[in-house]
Amino acid sequence: MNKITKENLKINPDNENAFQTKFVVNGQSIEISLDPDDVELEKTINLVNKIIGQFELYESKAKKVIIQEYLESYNDNWRNEEDDEPELDEQAFSENLTLNSITFLSDTSVDFFYSENGMFGNHYLIAQSFDGENFNDTTMYG
Repeated sequence: MNKITKENLKINPDNENAFQTKFVVNGQSIEISLDPDDVELEKTINLVNKIIGQFELYESKAKKVIIQEYLESYNDNWRNEEDDEPELDEQAFSENLTLNSITFLSDTSVDFFYSENGMFGNHYLIAQSFDGENFNDTTMYG
C-alpha cells in the first residue's frame, strides 16, 4: 500500500486549506480528505498513513461502532415489515455498509463515511474517532 505524501495531495477546490487524494483497497477507490486545521500538514499526513497502513484494523473498529449504534435501530424502526424485509444480524448489516471516504481533521480526528444501501433512506453513517485511535462516536448524515 502506498503512503500518502504532500506530492500526491491535491488542494480541495472547496477549501484552499484542505487537501484530497484517493487510495485503493481491495479494488475499491476511497476518497481521502485532509484538513490540517491548526497543525502542520505533515502531522495530519502521519495520521493518514497510520490509518491506511493498518487499514483492516481501523476499518473493523469503525464498522463495529456503526453496527453497535445502528443495527438495533434498523431492525426496530427502519426496516419495512410490510415489504417483508427481514431482521438483519451483524453480518448482514455489515454487508450493506460501503466505505466511501475518510476525512482527517487535524492530527487526531478521523471520520469514516459509509453508504448504507438504503437501510436508512440513503443517509451516510459516520464512525468518528477524536483521538486517532478509537472509534467511539457515530452520526447519521444526509
